Amino acid sequence: MKGSGLGRWTSRSRFCSVSLGLLLVVLLALVLSHQYNTYLDANKVQQIRDTWPGFEQEKGNYSFTVVTGLFDIGRGSWWTQTRSYNEYLSHLFQILKLDVNLIIFIEPKGKDFVAWARQGREQRTKIIVQEIKDLEYFPLLGRITEIMESEQFQNANENYKKGKCEAVFPLYNLVTNSKITLVHQAISRNPFSSHYFIWLDGGYGHGNSSLFPKDGVWVPRHLLSHPDQVSFVALRNLADKKTEEVHNLHKADIAWIAGGLFAGGTAAMEAFYAAHRSVLQDYMMEGKIDDDQTTFSDCYFRQPSNYRPVLGSWYDLLEPFT
Repeated sequence: MKGSGLGRWTSRSRFCSVSLGLLLVVLLALVLSHQYNTYLDANKVQQIRDTWPGFEQEKGNYSFTVVTGLFDIGRGSWWTQTRSYNEYLSHLFQILKLDVNLIIFIEPKGKDFVAWARQGREQRTKIIVQEIKDLEYFPLLGRITEIMESEQFQNANENYKKGKCEAVFPLYNLVTNSKITLVHQAISRNPFSSHYFIWLDGGYGHGNSSLFPKDGVWVPRHLLSHPDQVSFVALRNLADKKTEEVHNLHKADIAWIAGGLFAGGTAAMEAFYAAHRSVLQDYMMEGKIDDDQTTFSDCYFRQPSNYRPVLGSWYDLLEPFT
């Protein structure tokens, strides 16, 4: 009996040793893969610097202002949905090449890259250097963290079960929900005297250059012709959504609205800003939070007349180019 027990113990010990060894191998592979991808992303940024000659003579449409931003939330070190800062810079470059009036909010470490990429369009560019702590919603980070760590938030939450970033990283929700506050700042400053503003995510299109006009000239008449409403892509028909679905959307692994591009005249955007502040305040009181696509949906259902949902896929509103 003793011998049999010793044998079982030895087998378990060997199994544990093998399992630990395999775990270490997997972890090492992940570390090496992360380092290699970081190297590739840095190399991609360097290739951009080596090949971009800057803008030539002005040929764009300057009747509107594009607003964008990039903040490092540490995504390069996440255990899921990882993207390095250099990868984001390479994605941002597609927007920086647009021949438009541009306002960009960015941390100090990204300023030089933006200034370099916009050479030749300095008079069409406003770089606003900000840290994450300067964001209007930053004081809510503690409450957002508290909510996301609560049983009420995690219970029956599909995003939490799947480890989605909007359910496990508070800073992600803070920054994505800050888009409309940056548009509000852009409208307040308005260095180009614009009456129409378009938000584009800094990582819009994930670096897919085919989504953008080759010559950088973007004339979004399909947006400019609707200044009295905020235009956005609706990924699903919003007319048939029930109140209960809207209330529980923050726990569902589904998006109704694509938040990467939204556009509107000054009054419509300011109404959107006021509505979003109200929505987020209610979320803090109710103990719920999600990324911008859910809070934007709530804004729409509170005042549908202020919005123009265009049924389509994620990047449909970027086209046509002329």
